[in-house]
Parts: sequence; structure tokens; C-alpha cells
Amino acid sequence: GVGTLSPRVAWQQGLVSNLLNPKMVAFFPSLLPQFAGGADGALLTLFVFGLVFCVITLGWLVAYTVVLAKLGVAVGRSNLWRLVEGVTGAVLIGFGLRLALERR
Repeated sequence: GVGTLSPRVAWQQGLVSNLLNPKMVAFFPSLLPQFAGGADGALLTLFVFGLVFCVITLGWLVAYTVVLAKLGVAVGRSNLWRLVEGVTGAVLIGFGLRLALERR
């Protein structure tokens, strides 16, 4: 079966995953400074942008977690999981076939 993580371990794993994510290291320095304006207050503006990003991300991840938790309960009670796996597998096979048959 699937093991259950304690909330502390799950939080630690998520934190490490986000801190080591190279996309964020590239995203913030390359995209946000163009919106910061001049030298006056640029650091504060970047801080506010970062804070807004964190709040939006937190809201998204909380909503995502709640929905997946509810789906997990529903899937655990039915054959829905087999259907989801079958549809996902068929879509991936279709993508693979399309890629294999594509002319260059």
C-alpha cells in the first residue's frame, strides 16, 4: 500500500523541493526586475512581488491538496482509479504514436 507521511515530514520534503527548484532561481531574477521600476523602492517592490507570489502559490497548493484529498477518498471507494489510469495510459500512448509517426 501507499505509506502515509507525517505532516512535518511532508512539509520538510516540500520545502526542500521548492528551495532546490532551479526554475525559481531563474524565474525571479530574470522576470521580476523589469516590473520593479527605478532604483527608489525597487527592493521593496521585488519583496512585495515575491510575497504576492508566495500567497498565490499557497492558495493554489491548499486548493490542490483539498481537491486531491477529496478525490483520493472517492477513488479509494470505486473503480474510478482504474478508469483514470486507463485513460491516462491511452492518452500517453496516443502522444507517443503521434510523435513516432510525425514527419520531419
